[in-house]
Amino acid sequence: MDLSGNKALLDRNLVAFFASRTAPPEALALAEQWAKQMATTDKIVISGFHSPIERAVLDILLANGCSVVVALGRSLYRKIPAHLHRAFEENRLLFVSFRNQSRPSFFNSQTRNWLAADLANEIVFAPYNNESQLSSLHFSLVHNTTRCVILE
Repeated sequence: MDLSGNKALLDRNLVAFFASRTAPPEALALAEQWAKQMATTDKIVISGFHSPIERAVLDILLANGCSVVVALGRSLYRKIPAHLHRAFEENRLLFVSFRNQSRPSFFNSQTRNWLAADLANEIVFAPYNNESQLSSLHFSLVHNTTRCVILE
């Protein structure tokens, strides 16, 4: 596991957040409401922040001064993306890379999701369609842990 940023964030109460790229219409509103609630806690959200809903959650958390862990499905960034500069400079950001690959792939994203869930104390899913790639992750986690919920 490669790290860049505030490594102390891994010692905090981590909440993994997953949202599908093809989510039902109500998922965005539920995720935004959840992100606003998370912003009032001292919990740290870990996610790939890759899907549109995950990016919306990231924007809310960062706008509210929260720290986050960005789990990458590829190697660490050589250059921090512009929209993350401020949080990185303020020591509110940690990048975690589980794969030493230069480009994301299906396998890398699945590995990222499983390992992010493993690091987390809680696991939260935005609503997703049954065809989503998240369904197998959720199915396995919900049957093997009590740390997993879907937003309602």
